Amino acid sequence: MKELRVDSITNDLVILAYDRAKRPLDKVKVEIEEEITNEYEKECPFCRENENLTTEETSRIEINNKWITRSVYNKYPIIDNLNECIYGEHEVIIDTYRHNGSFFNMSYEEYEALFKMYKDRYQALKEDKKIEYITIFKNFLRKAGASLAHPHSQIMSLSLIPPEVKNEISVAKEYYEKNGNCLYENIISNEIKEKKRIIHNGSKFLVIAPYASKYSGEIRIFFKEKIRFEEISEEDIKELSIIVKKLFENIYNVNGYSPFNMCIHTHPLKCSSEKYFNVHIHIIPRKFNFGGFEVGSDMYVSSSEPEALAQKIKFD
Repeated sequence: MKELRVDSITNDLVILAYDRAKRPLDKVKVEIEEEITNEYEKECPFCRENENLTTEETSRIEINNKWITRSVYNKYPIIDNLNECIYGEHEVIIDTYRHNGSFFNMSYEEYEALFKMYKDRYQALKEDKKIEYITIFKNFLRKAGASLAHPHSQIMSLSLIPPEVKNEISVAKEYYEKNGNCLYENIISNEIKEKKRIIHNGSKFLVIAPYASKYSGEIRIFFKEKIRFEEISEEDIKELSIIVKKLFENIYNVNGYSPFNMCIHTHPLKCSSEKYFNVHIHIIPRKFNFGGFEVGSDMYVSSSEPEALAQKIKFD
């Protein structure tokens, strides 16, 4: 059975073709990265006690006088503050001091410290008046673009708004102007009403397997409140930490130690988009690459049924 769906936040066209998950391609042997077991690696620049191997530190969060997470300048930045054409800063946030730490096994305290660091660095980087947007993202394992094994995230300040985010905001604004209400509020209320794609419904956050997504198996976390990312409260961070910890434990139970990307889509700094746009997090498993059809048509094929995925991963 094939089905054509539209991703409501991007207007992407997605063909659901569940039987493609069984195609012979899936049986081709691929290189699988083994789960790391050692807590400390002598030559790893991101391990605790190896601080001299990193670039200049920009911030740290400590517990009992030992850092849990720290941020440093990226040694190989995508952008820098020396170029007027594309201006900004690029930092690495070390998720945890543990070399064998990952989103699949981090403690609640580690998650809470990490989300606090995201907020702290976001607030610091937004002070530069040239900056239009701040992006926070994570690559886990080589297939998802990670160059180092030690778990880390990245934060970049940009003198422009990325096209993906600009498109989401444009779609949301057009919807608001046409219908007089918020697209994101409608998505949240409709998903809660239908229930079948909900993974978790919290007081401040809704976790779903989206109705349509160009990335097969994607999960989204929607902020229910109309706040900017830098306005997230300590209580919100606590709830988000609990949710993400449980979510990745369940993902591990289904997919194992697997590659993924995570990106947080926030409000542009100089745009008042709160009335029609909600902060949200994309979690994207990296099972497959785009083929010629996707690249050549700007349409996408998903072999993952969102409703079935939600049932596998859902939690209270």
